[in-house]
Amino acid sequence: MSLALCGERSEQAMQRLRIELKAETDRSYDVLVGRGILNDLHREIKKIGSFSSYGLVTDDFVRPLVAERLQANLRLHNINSELLSFPPGESSKNMEIVLHLCQQLIARGFDRKSLLIGVGGGVVGDVAGFTAAIFMRGIPYIQVPTTLLAQVDSAIGGKTGVDLPSGKNLLGAFHQPLLVVSDPDVLLTLPVEARREGFAEIIKAALIADPELFSLLENEGTQLLESDNEVLETIIAKAAQVKCRVVSQDEQESGLRRILNFGHTLGHALEAASHYSLTHGQAVAAGMVVAIRFSQQWAGLGQDEVDRALALIQRLGLPTGVPGDINSESLLSALEKDKKIQANICHFVLISKIGQAVIHPISVQDLKGSLDKFGTN
Repeated sequence: MSLALCGERSEQAMQRLRIELKAETDRSYDVLVGRGILNDLHREIKKIGSFSSYGLVTDDFVRPLVAERLQANLRLHNINSELLSFPPGESSKNMEIVLHLCQQLIARGFDRKSLLIGVGGGVVGDVAGFTAAIFMRGIPYIQVPTTLLAQVDSAIGGKTGVDLPSGKNLLGAFHQPLLVVSDPDVLLTLPVEARREGFAEIIKAALIADPELFSLLENEGTQLLESDNEVLETIIAKAAQVKCRVVSQDEQESGLRRILNFGHTLGHALEAASHYSLTHGQAVAAGMVVAIRFSQQWAGLGQDEVDRALALIQRLGLPTGVPGDINSESLLSALEKDKKIQANICHFVLISKIGQAVIHPISVQDLKGSLDKFGTN
């Protein structure tokens, strides 16, 4: 594993994306993408300001791989931080973990001028962000995503939260970070299956808003699964840019931001119906396959583009359908519990062509019929 974090300044090119949020006060922030840029996190922190204390929030898997090295690197530059970690996995995304973190922060003397830094995948980002949102009525934080999925999606946009036994993300807050730092070098710590999952979100970004990114994914194919692929940094930046553009226009999902749910409406239901045996990336990929079929039926997506979209999902080794032991009834039940069905209507994000998202209302009766037809086995 070649992650250095030795305190030497990275000479790699860096892409600085921007989320513009100026509705009330200027809460705009940068999303940085570049190999080796974690070496320069201390510089970025000092550009933002000074803080009374610093806390690195991570999980027990990421802690020795990235977080401890990052802590040592920051210490070399006179930023001393406390390290707080919890067990990895979706099961830790709950209020018990958040309350435990808050108690640790109080015990270690953190206050309203402290800074949290979430170092990990989507669960860590959600938990760290939600902890920052509620501790002392809200303190600043930075996202350092260490999975491909988090780098292109969950770390960007300020959605934070935890799960309840009745569903995912039912407790949460919009709390924007001060900065997002995505270093593709940390992906060297991941197995290929974890990197594969991230491409579900990248394909989603391409299908809803960036046909050029889609073509790039088609051209690169399975080579993208190699962690040292030279194009990967560009891919991450382009997918992240889609998220940045959407969030800048619709921070709290009152309109446009709903297009980011392409594949997720059914994906979340699949996660629940499978009792979370499906990972988020697998569920989103399967959800996209169904959404692509729905797009052909209800949004006029042409057969050629249907074939291209399904071929790309299959080529990258992602699920191309709903598991056979999950039926339409269980999916509809999960959709209702997740409050995706209102007044007997489910609003699905579809695509009319690659790069163009639309939102289409589907009745429960029509939805069940289509799921029975080609959504489930």
